[in-house]
Amino acid sequence: MVGLVALLVGCAGSPAPAPSPASTAESNPTPAAEPAATATSTSKQTMESQREPFMQGCMKNVKAPDYCECGFEQFREVFKDADLNQAPPDSDPRLVKLREQTQAACASKLPEDQVKASFVSGCIGDDQRKAAYCQCAWPALRKTLALSDFVVGDTGGPRFLEAKKAMVVVCKGKFPADVAKADFMTGCTKGDAGKGKVCECLWKRVHATFTTEEIVAGTADVNAAPGLDQCKPH
Repeated sequence: MVGLVALLVGCAGSPAPAPSPASTAESNPTPAAEPAATATSTSKQTMESQREPFMQGCMKNVKAPDYCECGFEQFREVFKDADLNQAPPDSDPRLVKLREQTQAACASKLPEDQVKASFVSGCIGDDQRKAAYCQCAWPALRKTLALSDFVVGDTGGPRFLEAKKAMVVVCKGKFPADVAKADFMTGCTKGDAGKGKVCECLWKRVHATFTTEEIVAGTADVNAAPGLDQCKPH
């Protein structure tokens, strides 16, 4: 798959990641949409040669051929003058245009049951203890977010953040604290057992200030929790 197509399939066809636990005590764990990994090719690429890899990448995430075809047509229009052997930088304004154009033209072609299933499945991962939270998160977010937002929306943007702030209130008590703590500790220690006591202290301070759901969804500024300076190693 050519680098440009790999990037744009991630941009135009991948469901947004579900709210995820904090990975470190020092960062605000706001989930963001990540573009697919890029690849390189030495052969000259044409627009038509991009169709199959684009469709394959899109269909892996959204089993909606009409939507994927529509997305490719937006890609064709927005990147008609692009060097198809080069992936555009993240700051390329055409990526924003592609996202917006795909939302406007293709949203009606999305099957809600598939997008919901993808969201819930991605949220749960391999831990069924998250199921109650993930099942709650979907309708809570859908109250203010369009279906297309979950596919090509800016998951790190202000609209998603506001939707998550409301969601964590509705879904309070749904995410198991022990699961959130385990994920927090894994990210905080990064495999260094010597950091265990510091990370344990950080978790206690953060969790005393914010709900589990606020920490998990990234709506809490964990750096604002009082007493974090008392957790420094001595």
